[in-house]
Amino acid sequence: MPPRIFRLLARGDVEEYRALVHAGRHARPHLSYGKDWGGPVSVHADGSVLALRLLPGQDEEPRPGSAH
Repeated sequence: MPPRIFRLLARGDVEEYRALVHAGRHARPHLSYGKDWGGPVSVHADGSVLALRLLPGQDEEPRPGSAH
């Protein structure tokens, strides 16, 4: 479901987003890995979304001697 939510928000379809979140509010929280996004995505009953991913060009592991 998260990719659909992102598409709705990207298009500015706020009302459709609200309807989708309201309809699925009993199935929340939802946590999955967004393949298209490239990281974990969490959707909560109130409609809030938390999505994390590395920025392009960032290493998976910190470089020796770099600040954490």
